[in-house]
Amino acid sequence: MAQGEIVAGCLAPHPPHLVYAENPEQNEPVAEGGWEQLRWGYERLRDSLKGIEYDAIVILSPHWQTYVGTHFLGLENFQSLSVDPIFPNLFRYHYDMNVDVELAQQIHDKADKAGLTVKMMTNPDFRVDYGTITTGHMFRPQWDKP
Repeated sequence: MAQGEIVAGCLAPHPPHLVYAENPEQNEPVAEGGWEQLRWGYERLRDSLKGIEYDAIVILSPHWQTYVGTHFLGLENFQSLSVDPIFPNLFRYHYDMNVDVELAQQIHDKADKAGLTVKMMTNPDFRVDYGTITTGHMFRPQWDKP
């Protein structure tokens, strides 16, 4: 098992409005800005990590309560169109994300051993929640880290 270290952590708000206000090419709707305070916070976070070398980003999105507990992404790639069920006119985001499956499996196994209800999601059509997508985009818009 590969060993590493955690180099940073943050509690990251994830309303889809943040992505909407950024107007990235992956999101179909277009905005005229907004949500500056939160967006500036993500900007400062990105700036603070520029000098730190890291291999992966771990996102825990506790937004949706599920019957199967905490989901872990168990495929190397997920891509689809995510449409927010409450704000479909704000968030229609085309995502293409890579996953460090070995790391996800290790975290899954530790959580399982600790007694948490967990499930590895290995269905390529699994709908990644907008909290994960929003946080991933705002944290690293290039999507170049798993």
